Amino acid sequence: MKVPLDRKGPRGFPPPLKGGLRLETLESRVLRGNPLGDPTERKVAVYTPPSGVTEGKPLLLWLPGFAGAGWMTFRAPGFLQEGVHERFERLVKSGDCGEAVIVSPDCLTSLGGSQYVNSTATGAYQDHVLQEVLPWARERFRTGRTGVLGQSSGGFGALHLAFEHPELFDAVGSSAGDMGFEYSFLPDFPKCVRVFRRYGGPEGFLAKLFEDPQQTMPSIMDPAGAALSTIAMAACYSPTPGDPGSFELPFDPEDGRLRPEVWERWLAFDPVRRVRTEAGASALKRMRLVHVTASSSDEWASDATARWFVSEARARGVRAVHDEFEGGHFLAGPRYEAMLTKMVRALTE
Repeated sequence: MKVPLDRKGPRGFPPPLKGGLRLETLESRVLRGNPLGDPTERKVAVYTPPSGVTEGKPLLLWLPGFAGAGWMTFRAPGFLQEGVHERFERLVKSGDCGEAVIVSPDCLTSLGGSQYVNSTATGAYQDHVLQEVLPWARERFRTGRTGVLGQSSGGFGALHLAFEHPELFDAVGSSAGDMGFEYSFLPDFPKCVRVFRRYGGPEGFLAKLFEDPQQTMPSIMDPAGAALSTIAMAACYSPTPGDPGSFELPFDPEDGRLRPEVWERWLAFDPVRRVRTEAGASALKRMRLVHVTASSSDEWASDATARWFVSEARARGVRAVHDEFEGGHFLAGPRYEAMLTKMVRALTE
């Protein structure tokens, strides 16, 4: 047989990059003394457009998903797949998308992620992004309007930052973002109870995970992945008041009984709940674009929760744009292309 070379496209081995790609080091002041003892020196991934011109170009603040960091954004997720920068540059070359500067911060923690919030159990990651990364990027590249967007936990983070400080952004995009917490998080709680039982409790699970990560959690889709994710969310959403570094689970780790008072603290972060409020709806009405996208077979029901969020938003006068694609949570390419093209267009019109 012969390899059908005439069928080869540019996506397997993309053409040489025309734009710039670099890692910049920022020493964070706000992360000093963080409860987990995580690094304060952070690598910020930056993509600059093929023209070499950054002044006045849209700035896209790209937030990675759970267990991701900025430097992971600009790498191919798998065989014959494109990194975000390669996908974006292909869109620019085809004329489907205008140029932009993409900046992706590193908000990784020892528990997997920060959700881009300030927490006494993890650190001031919201402040790191808004007070350090964003001003640095704007000054360094003299950019124009700013959009914040992300995948999964990054999609949640984008909406969270837009809710918290709408004056800093002109557009927001969420790809399979965490929302509708009853659907996205509750189904994992029974899995966590089983994992904790195996290791003698949450502390025993974390101790084993830190000692032997590959053996304890072979993949994020493993039940141990659900346990780690849930612990990380608890550290972000329900830190223990007055006790830095500690947090409360929204259920009893031995028998799984829901702890309503803790669960309500989680729901206060849920974008579906926040957009129902006057402050939440007002924040999103300031945006030139509110874009929510998901895939129809998402393993965490993000397709259903995206539709839920968009219905709530539109009922309150938010002009939310919704796209849905075939595939699962990690088949994000079509979602990325929709977010990038629509956001750049909104920021340049």
